[in-house]
Amino acid sequence: MGTCNCLDVFLVRHGITDWNLEKRYLGHTDREVIKSELTRLDNLKNVLATTSFDSVYTSDLRRCLETLAYIQIPAKASIDTRLREINFGDWEGKNYQQLKDKQAYRNWIDNWENNPIPNGETASQFKARIDSFFNLCLQQQIGNAIGVKKRILIMTHGGVIRYLVSTYVPSTSFWDVSVKHGQATRLTFKKQKGEWLCSSLSAEPFQEKER
Repeated sequence: MGTCNCLDVFLVRHGITDWNLEKRYLGHTDREVIKSELTRLDNLKNVLATTSFDSVYTSDLRRCLETLAYIQIPAKASIDTRLREINFGDWEGKNYQQLKDKQAYRNWIDNWENNPIPNGETASQFKARIDSFFNLCLQQQIGNAIGVKKRILIMTHGGVIRYLVSTYVPSTSFWDVSVKHGQATRLTFKKQKGEWLCSSLSAEPFQEKER
């Protein structure tokens, strides 16, 4: 038995919630998706229906679980709290207009990695839990023979996807990454000299523009 040396990772952002529509910061607060908005995921649902996944992982928050249930991936999902969005602390439920005059917020916007969120999660804490999940996820991808391609799907949040893409795709910064609700971002990894390297980035079809 050899190891898989090619891996497709589908990173999917959950469907839209009321706070998303209102442009409010939504981290660990457990809001549900807007049921009437789920049909916007139908194009993605149809694309993913033609793909066989070896493993499926999801955040434990309702907006991810409800989205995953809607797109009906025929594989049992592993629920992992490490896939949660960053904890926005005092900023949970607030929008830009409510925060724009606060110095701590302006500092965070300018440099989110070195300026903490009041009573929230630091960048280092956020990165550490995502790295912990994803590094283990990569290590566990074992195929029946060398050359076998495996596919995994991860249902998660915008900040998590931004971090993973900016970490593995060269010359891509955190804020450069655009992540639509219900859109799949596919990263293709190849294992070279014992290390997983991202060889391509693509977005799966998504018909409607973000509001």
